[in-house]
Amino acid sequence: MKIGLVVNPWAGIGGPAGLKGSDGADSVQAALAAGSLPQVSARLAAMFDACGEAAQAANWYTADGEMGLHALLAAGLQACAVVPVASPSQAADTRRAACILAGMGMDLLLFAGGDGTARDVLDGLRDAGAMGSLPVLGVPAGVKMQSAVFANHPLAAALLLRQLLQNGLAVCCDAEVMDLDEDALRRNQIVPRLYGYLQLPLAPTLTQGGKARHVSGSGAQRMAIARSFAESMEVRSLYLIGPGSTTQALLALLGVDGTLLGVDAVQGDGTLLARDASRRTLEDLADGWQEPLHLVLSPIGGQGLVLGRGNQQISPRLLRAAGPRGLHVLAPPGKLMSLHGGVLRIDSGDAELDAEFNGYLSVTTGYREQTMWPVSV
Repeated sequence: MKIGLVVNPWAGIGGPAGLKGSDGADSVQAALAAGSLPQVSARLAAMFDACGEAAQAANWYTADGEMGLHALLAAGLQACAVVPVASPSQAADTRRAACILAGMGMDLLLFAGGDGTARDVLDGLRDAGAMGSLPVLGVPAGVKMQSAVFANHPLAAALLLRQLLQNGLAVCCDAEVMDLDEDALRRNQIVPRLYGYLQLPLAPTLTQGGKARHVSGSGAQRMAIARSFAESMEVRSLYLIGPGSTTQALLALLGVDGTLLGVDAVQGDGTLLARDASRRTLEDLADGWQEPLHLVLSPIGGQGLVLGRGNQQISPRLLRAAGPRGLHVLAPPGKLMSLHGGVLRIDSGDAELDAEFNGYLSVTTGYREQTMWPVSV
């Protein structure tokens, strides 16, 4: 099997800094100035490690340097770099690499990044006339990942890749490529746009699907959830409250001027400690706090991601400090129903830590109403 690999080396760098994305040189520079580091190399390493010897069976073609060759060589794989790129790479390099690899008759195009990278891959395949014929698989490594072309987790990408290498390509399906306007996101505005469709190997349990919208419940439902959780808050504890309309209702009930799409740090008595905080700020707060740490999150409708999509400010270190007892999930019933019997997922960036949360989590779905919901990497 001939597999092409395209990597966005800056993917995910804006997440820990709370920048809502990593599109454009200005965002990358702002993230670097805030102390953020690229996430993509570690995520690819986790995928290749889980894929094991099966990856040796593929013929790998890629772009030079950090856009693919370095990751393959680090995994001990032989690869042919067929796309020279400048450093630092740009979005145009991703489009060109996807176009060149598609023209070489790949059986599968693997890419690592987020929604912006998926857009560039789509444009490259369109230029090559392969948008509707070449199967693709995205390794989730960005901040915005609402498109349906991504695996659930790097380990899920590894499992799907192993299946394809062992059994060959089977049925593919149309998978939407979505993206959000980052400037609008920074103004707390959600402006989604559908850019097109790519072909994805059909594996519903391993790929995340598209985000389900309009499943955040009524205002009354969200307020009932907020009231229920607020009654359990401990006055001296530290709460890191993630993005979403359900968690926004909790902030409103507490009288906190928080953010819809960021992570806010709040003491249990309602004192706002940090608004739209970066990972560094949150870790510094947690390190100096003597009382328990709590993470308050809401999953993405239709996908079930509790952590790892748009809330990368919450690091593995913070997740480990909170532990299962300190992880609180708030979701209206409709959001859980949008999973169609699927599981909740955690993708913190630390695969071993994520696996520790496999099992069940209690989800607050109404006033003094909880349901146990399965969790799986």
